[in-house]
Amino acid sequence: MVSEASREPRLGVAFLAFNEEALIAKTVQEAVTSLSAVAGLDWRVLVVNDGSRDRTGEIAEELARKDPRLLVVHHQGNKGYAVATETALRTTPGEVIMVVDGDGQHTMGDAPSFLAAMEQGADVVFCWKKKRYDPFSRLVLSKGLNILSRWLLGSPLHDINAGCRAFRREVARSLEIRHRINFVGAEIFARCRIAGWKVAEVVVRHFPREAGQSIHRPFNMAGTVARVIRYHIDLRGEIQRAQQ
Repeated sequence: MVSEASREPRLGVAFLAFNEEALIAKTVQEAVTSLSAVAGLDWRVLVVNDGSRDRTGEIAEELARKDPRLLVVHHQGNKGYAVATETALRTTPGEVIMVVDGDGQHTMGDAPSFLAAMEQGADVVFCWKKKRYDPFSRLVLSKGLNILSRWLLGSPLHDINAGCRAFRREVARSLEIRHRINFVGAEIFARCRIAGWKVAEVVVRHFPREAGQSIHRPFNMAGTVARVIRYHIDLRGEIQRAQQ
């Protein structure tokens, strides 16, 4: 028999955090409140502190000391969004694992929608911020990413780079993120196509960032634009080779 202590919870939520001292406590506490309100749901919350230079890690540890359902992993130095995502996928406990930006722009009140999509057969679930409160530069960036992903990868998703996704545990443990770029949504979708994993999308609520600064900066340099295009072309090539 599997003991109660070793049994996987139904849901694990990992928040990716880099220099989010103004928001991480509120983000985690909102998750605790929302997840606790779901009847019968066994859950855990993990904070991946990606080498923050402020008090993000200390605040997360303080929260974890008060609640055994909260866990913290620290990177020694800032490894970047792709590595933080991979850490979350490998270490978060749960039959279903959600990886979420730790900046307070998502509510875990939407977690049941992701679980429902999993129960209907999805392996990976992306979110769609249908009504969004991003600054204009972020809207332009997201539009460009979506167009590239539809054109080069065949993505049907409305919001391929939104910061909230869910994975079956087996998928989370095996999904490999090879490209070290902040826009991991395109690679996650490409890996799903290559592996034959079923992708779904759910509409979520979105909230404006109240403090801190996003690591996803607008396309303000020709080199960045070229790198993102090359990233999508490389992913398309990987898909095509896998289908041969």
